[in-house]
Amino acid sequence: MNIRPFDYSDGDYELYVRLHNAVYPDQPRTLEALRHFDATKGPDEIAQTFFVEHGGQAVGWFAFMTPRFNPVPGQLEVEWGLLPGYEPLSEALWGVLEREITPYRPEALVTRVREDWPQAAFYTAHGFEVYDRMWASTLDLERFDPAPFRRPLPQSIRIGTLADLDYHSQAAQRQYYALIAALLRDVPSAQPVEVWPFELWQERSMKDKNLIPEANFIAFEGEAMVGVSQLWRSPRPQTLQTGLTGVLPSHRRLGIALALKLRAAAYARQQGYRYVHTNNHQVNRPMLAINEALGFEKEPAQLFLKKSLLVKEES
Repeated sequence: MNIRPFDYSDGDYELYVRLHNAVYPDQPRTLEALRHFDATKGPDEIAQTFFVEHGGQAVGWFAFMTPRFNPVPGQLEVEWGLLPGYEPLSEALWGVLEREITPYRPEALVTRVREDWPQAAFYTAHGFEVYDRMWASTLDLERFDPAPFRRPLPQSIRIGTLADLDYHSQAAQRQYYALIAALLRDVPSAQPVEVWPFELWQERSMKDKNLIPEANFIAFEGEAMVGVSQLWRSPRPQTLQTGLTGVLPSHRRLGIALALKLRAAAYARQQGYRYVHTNNHQVNRPMLAINEALGFEKEPAQLFLKKSLLVKEES
């Protein structure tokens, strides 16, 4: 087994995407998304990727990085994958990964893995424990009937889109960011969500090629933004990915979240998509209840795993 670092060449980007999508076909990645991820790395963030070669051919990879979506100080996120037939290299690969991480002296390692993947058992055997669970689910628009769910909204509430605004302006982006940040801090999850600073959010979200301004649905009361439901382009065929859906506490229980979800589903169907995909933390019962009622079908859950590297003091 030979290990070599990712060199950021076109060939290595293509190789990584090919390997990842062969190992995890249900969660494909694209060249464009991977390049955007690297281009928007924060100045203090760690990100290292290595290829695993056997017989002169790349058969897998491993990587570790500062967690992108919840960067808790002292934690590093890890991932790895091997092509079918090369699973016997797993232990040796893990040993190299641990050695490469050592100079960074993390307090804990975290990862995300689907509960039905072999890697889930591997991580558990190596001291990782589940600290959160997220349900992925999909709505089949060909079988979805929105009629039973339509309800009138309060007259003071209207639904528009990000595209309706001068969304390239700083003022509009700051107003939208304020809503997104407030909702993210209120998302039920096992640990509080760390919200990106405004400038980093601009780079990562507003300049993301998967952003669809016409599919970022916003609930307004007057000029104030009070709720949102986002759809993003997805590498899954015939699918749009749900981003954040939420309503400010002051405007809940008025049917706004449901109305936003229905507008999103209508948009996806009008644009010729077959599916809408979403993810929800297991503790986010209000949003899970809405999705279950609409007919979203659950897939195997994604597990959030953590391994503490702190040495426990003897009592």
